[in-house]
Amino acid sequence: MADIYFKVHRTQLMPALDAVSEAVDTRASIPILGNVLLRPEGDVLRLSATDLAVEVQTSCELLDGGAGIAITLSGADLRDIVRKLPETAEIEFAAGAFAGQVRIQAGRSRFVLLSLPEQDFPTLMDKIKGVSFDVDIAPLAAAIGKVTYAVRHDETRFYLSGVCIHPHKDGTGLAVVGCDGHNLAVARVDAQEVREFKPSIVPIKAIKSFSKLFGDKKTKARLLVSDAMMRIEADGLVFLTKLVDGVYPDYLRTIPQANEKRAIAAVDTFRSAISRVCLVANDLDKDTVRIRIDTGSMKVSLATQEGEEADEDLPADYDDEAIEIGFNGKYLVNMLQSIPTQDVAMWLSSSASPAIFRPTIESDELYVLMPRRL
Repeated sequence: MADIYFKVHRTQLMPALDAVSEAVDTRASIPILGNVLLRPEGDVLRLSATDLAVEVQTSCELLDGGAGIAITLSGADLRDIVRKLPETAEIEFAAGAFAGQVRIQAGRSRFVLLSLPEQDFPTLMDKIKGVSFDVDIAPLAAAIGKVTYAVRHDETRFYLSGVCIHPHKDGTGLAVVGCDGHNLAVARVDAQEVREFKPSIVPIKAIKSFSKLFGDKKTKARLLVSDAMMRIEADGLVFLTKLVDGVYPDYLRTIPQANEKRAIAAVDTFRSAISRVCLVANDLDKDTVRIRIDTGSMKVSLATQEGEEADEDLPADYDDEAIEIGFNGKYLVNMLQSIPTQDVAMWLSSSASPAIFRPTIESDELYVLMPRRL
């Protein structure tokens, strides 16, 4: 009988594999980076994966600690195997017939995968040293979700290819920022014990993984921030990412200070109108959505160079002089999807000045959109 390494129930293993798979490098030129480390410790199985930019660690309960031998297996293959097994499956990991083989058995299903040595598995977790503090994970995840639309992959301006997180100037929270030169989104998260650290730029790939892993969690998280890495730990899940090596621009200087014309419109109505007029666009990156605001009303329109047109009237709370301004339609829709309230307040100055968008209730967030030439 082959040595049993450990035994685990599918309902325990599957969620853990889903979590660490966020850091598995499925196209790895270094084979160990495509593997998941499974290390039994007593009645707990600890799982880790890394692609050397992101690392995820979590754990699940074991049915049997067996010999307690750690193994590394292909993350993609193991996840596919476990996903196809019945919900009630009890999965046994044991030595295969030859060195380096691992036998996986659940009922009548049997598989053999190759294992690479545990000592070859790299880890970043023990290399991070910095400041740490607690923050509620739900508001942080929500803030990141609101600003991510404003991040673009830009190889020439790599410092914009991520979400910037830094202590708020009054020391009672975190500012979460997305900016691509056309859009600026800023959301603030309350946190009572924030420690001072330099602005950290979290890469967009890591942001997407973070949202999947922590988007539905409601507990406190422990943040550890160094000059090069950030680690977030909550509910037994540890997520570490390298930071973008660059200096984030002084985005506060781009926020207009003289926008005094205020118009209020219903978010859903406004967003739907923009989406409809964009249907006639030939190229949304070139065709401009025009917005004309007058007393009590707003007109949204788009006209292409080929002569196709669309426009729509909608109500707006506005009592200043008429103003017309143009925007990229995609940017407008993406921005409005981040507004959490029923209505949005637009603060304007002129057709050539950036516009500020805010929720109509008290909220520590704002969105700035650069205009397009009419």
